[in-house]
Amino acid sequence: MERTMKRRAAAASAAIVLLASGGMLAGCGSSGSDTAAATAAADTSTLPANGIESLAAKEIIAKSQAAANAASSVTVKGTMNEEGKDTSLDLVLGADSGEGTITTNGTAMNIKSVGGKNYFQVPGNGWATLLGAAGGPGEEAGKEIAALVGDKWLVLPANAASLDKDAGLVGLALSAIGMFIEKDPFFKDFIFPAERTFTVSGTGDVNGTPVVFLKDTSDGAVMAIQTVGEPYPVQIKAEGASDSSTMTFSNWNAPVSVTAPTEVIDASTLATVGDASASGQTTN
Repeated sequence: MERTMKRRAAAASAAIVLLASGGMLAGCGSSGSDTAAATAAADTSTLPANGIESLAAKEIIAKSQAAANAASSVTVKGTMNEEGKDTSLDLVLGADSGEGTITTNGTAMNIKSVGGKNYFQVPGNGWATLLGAAGGPGEEAGKEIAALVGDKWLVLPANAASLDKDAGLVGLALSAIGMFIEKDPFFKDFIFPAERTFTVSGTGDVNGTPVVFLKDTSDGAVMAIQTVGEPYPVQIKAEGASDSSTMTFSNWNAPVSVTAPTEVIDASTLATVGDASASGQTTN
C-alpha cells in the first residue's frame, strides 16, 4: 500500500508538470494563436445570429457545451504560463481520434489517440527533461524511460485500472494527460467543469467573430462564445499575478484523420521504472 501511494504521488507530480500545474484547469492562459482565431472569424462571417447573448450565463454555457459535444472535431491552440513554466497546446480533437503536441518549457510531447488507444512520443532525451522537472523520483525515472524508449511511441494498456500495476509511474501520469486528446472529456473536465460559474459581461468580437463574454466568478477568466451559427467557444483568456493564458478554438467539424504509429513500445515494459526512487530505495 505504501509503495503504491508513493508511486501515485510521484506520477501525479510528473503529470502536474506536464500539464503546467493546472494553468488551464484554473482558468487558462497566454497564446500565440491569433491565426487560429482569425481563421475562425473568416469561417463565421456569413453565419446567422443565434441570439444566445440574451440568455442567462448558465443557459449560454449549457448550449455551448452541447454544441461542442455535438461537433465532430475542433482545433485547440494556446500557451499557458504559470510561475515561470510555459506550456503550449496544438491539438486536433475528433469525436473518436485526435493528435497534437504539448510543449513544456521547450520540450515537446507528441500525442495520438486512435483505435481506442493513446500513444505518446517524446523525442531525444525529452523524457528526462520533462519528468526531471517534477523533481524527486521523476528525474531518475525520466532518464530510464529515455534510455528504454528513445524516439519510439509509448502505448498505454486499454484497461486504465491496470495502469499502476502494468505501466508504473509514467503510465499514471500519461493517463491523466491522455484526456487532453479526447474531445468530450477535454471540454467536460477542462473547459466546462461543473464547479465553475459564470456571469455575462457583455458582447464584442474576437478577431472579427461576434461573441458574448462570460466571466468566471472564481478567478476572473473570460470565455468568449460566438453569437453566430452554433454557439461554440472561441476563446478563454485569463490574467493573474503569476500566471496568464489564452486558448482558442477553431476549425470546428473539419475532417480528422489520425494514423496509429508503427514503432511502438507497450507501457507495461516500464512497470518497474522509478520503483527504487519511488519507494525511497537506492541501488548499488
